[in-house]
Amino acid sequence: MTDRQQEFRSCSSLTQFLGRAGVAGMLFLAQSAIAEDVTGPSLPSRPAEPTVVTAETKETSEPPVEIKPVGPIQTASLAAPAEPKGVEPVEKPVPEPSSVPMAAAETEEGFTSLFDESGLNGWRIHEGRPGTWTKDDNVVRGGGVGVGWLMSEKAYSDFVLRLEYRLMNGTNSGVAIRCMEEGSPTFTGMEIQLIDDNAPKYANLKPNQYTGSLYYRIAPQTPAELVPDGEWNECEVQCVGQSVRVSINGQVVNEITLREDDPAEQKEGGEIQSTSAAWSLAERPPVGHVALQGHPAGVEFRNVRIKNSVTELESGLGIVDLTSAENEESEVSASDTIQIHYVGQLADGKIFTNSYPYGKPVTVPLSDVIQGWKEGIVGMKPGDRRRLIVPPGLAYGEQGVENLIPPNATLVFEVELQGVER
Repeated sequence: MTDRQQEFRSCSSLTQFLGRAGVAGMLFLAQSAIAEDVTGPSLPSRPAEPTVVTAETKETSEPPVEIKPVGPIQTASLAAPAEPKGVEPVEKPVPEPSSVPMAAAETEEGFTSLFDESGLNGWRIHEGRPGTWTKDDNVVRGGGVGVGWLMSEKAYSDFVLRLEYRLMNGTNSGVAIRCMEEGSPTFTGMEIQLIDDNAPKYANLKPNQYTGSLYYRIAPQTPAELVPDGEWNECEVQCVGQSVRVSINGQVVNEITLREDDPAEQKEGGEIQSTSAAWSLAERPPVGHVALQGHPAGVEFRNVRIKNSVTELESGLGIVDLTSAENEESEVSASDTIQIHYVGQLADGKIFTNSYPYGKPVTVPLSDVIQGWKEGIVGMKPGDRRRLIVPPGLAYGEQGVENLIPPNATLVFEVELQGVER
């Protein structure tokens, strides 16, 4: 039995073990290592409520700078792990038509239309009545009593979304991004407000309720210059990692860094205003659907298209380069030991691990991390930041991690490479 296994056996819970092993301990907990000793703890049969690792953990344990993990997780699908890959996409077979609800009509600069010519394929009415959404030629219209939202069936994480919208006098709409299948898209994701700013009835709204705001959270830095009622406005939303940028009619009106600009993270009188995961932008889903908001008086959209910023590898791993360091450092190879900071989220937005409150980065051999990290970190240089969208088969698979990660969970990490040891 290894020292790490003995330490695990001595703990009353996995949470206690992870506290002793450091905030990164969950990355290296091998199912096979636990299972070697039949007298050891059994794996969970169903997911428990994930535990959020926060700065308060520091009060009970000081994590070591260097961690000696038991080994990488292995699942049935990873019995013979592939060699780590770079970020170049690999040509993939065309999926069956049933899994491609939207036409892949390429438009300008790699953008893809989100509506095909046959109607509302690839979309569903959410929190609304049947028949309230229609499509005529290239124009999608939402109106009538109980109109609700029109939600994409496909989910996106990092992208540039472009569309045109037309409001009548006094109407109010919005586009939601990264929203979940259930619940209000305004709060399960993020809503970009689109409203008739000049209507007299909206004269006394709060600043974070006007066009270009991240609705009811962050006001636009610059008022939108809208065209007259009944004409088409253009909207662009760039959403990459923690950054959201909103442009209306070619003018940038709002630039947001979620964890820095969220009012829930700001202190007022020494107290955090809000720590609710359902309210905090930092814990909104990192992956989700696009949704268009209707209005009883009618609102119209056209030329809705998207450019995906994620490079997907053959294994299913998604990679987004957030920043690239301009230095002469060599790239990480599979045999290196790395110093790294990271934040990990579940698909519903819950943060389950965060190395930053502990100060120093985590040091770990790349050979000892989960497969999604092996593939996603190779090729980085010190100073680089990446987003890794790790499917279950490259993370903790069907077993998950008790009280931390549910079975079959997709994980989203933002990693920042600090150094390399060879």
